[in-house]
Amino acid sequence: MITNNEFVSRVVNNLKATTKDGHISDRFILNIGKTKAKYYMSQKLDELTLFREDGIITTIPCFELESVDYRDLGIFEFKVCRNIMKSINKLPEGIFGKNGSGIISVMNIEGEEDYDYISVQRFADLKKRKYTRDTTRYYTILDDHLILLDSTNQLLDLRMFVIDKKAALETSSCQTTSCKSVWEYEFVCPDRFLDRVVGDTLTEIGTLYRTSVEDTNPNLDSNQKSKTVQ
Repeated sequence: MITNNEFVSRVVNNLKATTKDGHISDRFILNIGKTKAKYYMSQKLDELTLFREDGIITTIPCFELESVDYRDLGIFEFKVCRNIMKSINKLPEGIFGKNGSGIISVMNIEGEEDYDYISVQRFADLKKRKYTRDTTRYYTILDDHLILLDSTNQLLDLRMFVIDKKAALETSSCQTTSCKSVWEYEFVCPDRFLDRVVGDTLTEIGTLYRTSVEDTNPNLDSNQKSKTVQ
């Protein structure tokens, strides 16, 4: 898997052959690339083929939570919970498909308890069943925060599909993040999509570049416009 720096360099080298504009920032290029990669990965998440790709799953250790009252969440259905835990940090930007989130697993740091996703309505329906004893542990997501239901766990290990590994690891409360810059982290994209993502990034930048030239020089023909941009 290539780094963010290698991805941007590849795009820049291709841009040199198509435009004279040297003022396109590296971060702008990287952000476009991430958006393109996320689009293709979201499609494959729905098809359940993304799990076979190497190097694109991020483990976030020590994801910290705190105890809250159901009133703090504004969810009346959670009144029946013995205890509710809410993540201190928001979840990192994940890769979501039509069938749900890109969270692969939620587990306590000892690896002894894992949690299944449940919607608010399904949880409420489950609690209404008088003769069913459900021992499954559940989590849900509210306003980009992870919520544990009927739990007192304060630290979790998450495994997720994320687009920005550096930002994801910074949500951990453990001192595990390195001093690497954003450019040293992996560009999260399966190898089979990489050429397509580079091409789509170049196309979008080219479109934005041409639009900028036309807006700056509305009265010039196409030949004159190209000459005005050095």
